[in-house]
Amino acid sequence: MRFPLRHLAKPALFLAFAALLGGPACERKEPMVERRFQIIVEENTRLIAAVRAQDPAYLAAGYDETANSGAGGYSPEGMRILTAANAELRAILASGERARALAANKTVRAEIERQVAAIRGLEFKRPVDYQVLNRKEIKQTMAGKLDEVYSEKEFTDMTEAMSAVGLLPTGYPLREKYIDLLGEQVAAFYDQHTHKLYMYEDASLDNAQNRVVLAHELTHALQDQHFSLKRLPLEIKTNDDRAVAASALVEGDATLVMSEFMLKNLSKQMLKDSVVSSFTQNMKQLETAPRYLREMLVFPYLRGQEFCATLFGAGDYAAVTKAYAAPPSSTAQILHPQKYLANPREEPIAIAWSQLEVKGEKPTADNCVGEMGLRILFTEWLDATTAERAAAGWRGDRYLYYPGGQALVWKTVWATAADAAEFFAAEQQLLTKRHSPARPRTTQFTFEADTPRILRLRQTPAHEVILIDTASAAWADALETLR
Repeated sequence: MRFPLRHLAKPALFLAFAALLGGPACERKEPMVERRFQIIVEENTRLIAAVRAQDPAYLAAGYDETANSGAGGYSPEGMRILTAANAELRAILASGERARALAANKTVRAEIERQVAAIRGLEFKRPVDYQVLNRKEIKQTMAGKLDEVYSEKEFTDMTEAMSAVGLLPTGYPLREKYIDLLGEQVAAFYDQHTHKLYMYEDASLDNAQNRVVLAHELTHALQDQHFSLKRLPLEIKTNDDRAVAASALVEGDATLVMSEFMLKNLSKQMLKDSVVSSFTQNMKQLETAPRYLREMLVFPYLRGQEFCATLFGAGDYAAVTKAYAAPPSSTAQILHPQKYLANPREEPIAIAWSQLEVKGEKPTADNCVGEMGLRILFTEWLDATTAERAAAGWRGDRYLYYPGGQALVWKTVWATAADAAEFFAAEQQLLTKRHSPARPRTTQFTFEADTPRILRLRQTPAHEVILIDTASAAWADALETLR
């Protein structure tokens, strides 16, 4: 392998030139300057030797062994030329190291691919397309992928609506923080749109933890080649709950395979690398993120693995494979796999309105919170015990947000009247804590307030709970007409 120096083809010639420039006629320099120059000369000698060790044929012809002695002494031009030559030589060494690392990684990757295919019981239909990027490029790539799916306005609309529900702080910079969060946590990722697997260039597979991560991402490549990940509702914009449920199948499957890979390759070094990784990984963005982002980021992996483990227990990986033809449709099914395995499955109840336009305005957000979202919401504002109890019995929900009236209308449907009552009570507590309403009016099935927000919470005989939350009385009356 040859590593040309581009414009500095033979650094020894420049050393000779530097020596001439530093002849007796040169001005005498301070001892420290002379010493610094000599250090650069010595570094040049070491670098040339290292480059030759990397490629014995390099610089073999016409190289003047005496030119690197630095006998001519210091000169500014000689210092400049030597410094440039050393920088080029270091670049050559780095390039060679990277080439060797990539070659070594290729061998390790092939073995990991073999093991992942054997564990999952699926063969790779085509070679995996690896893309090696530096950390800055990975963050830019992830930002670009998000931009392909969501515009900046859509991010703003999502943030406003989720803030109205109580899931995010008002004015939270969702897009920027989400990219920072992914950039901090992601060690590698698979893109189902380009069918490429992206890895950090400094994520050496000498590290056992990086091999485990690669096993996870290679499972995604297998999923894509066999089931086409783009066919799953992973990016549906009007039902976050369904998207998270589909993600839990995909990530839970990969986490299950990753766990088996780790057990099959368990060693002291793997344990050490895992411990070191847990202590050295930057967690600042995750620790400071709102609860909703934190928990929804890990939900597909942790709860998804539990869900897939249940499927596996019912029929090995064949049962997991079968789920891709009929993916879970709610986080309730992930939290309670028996709802998914039931015959017939307990599917979410779709909520329809005859019209969406209110006061001449269409909603900027039309979405679903789901059982897991409700658990997070009530844990944030109340407590975990109340949250789990209030979210249980969820059968469906849908919310609309209208920025013109700072108006939210949210309908939830429950399995029983008791389930609806538990949600009603928890949501009343949440609204009271969030808005501190003056002179609220309460009955068994209603909760209302007029200031500082207009709040109308109502439980119906159909096991529904409907919330209207707006800054305008006119909007509150208009939203009441939605059916």
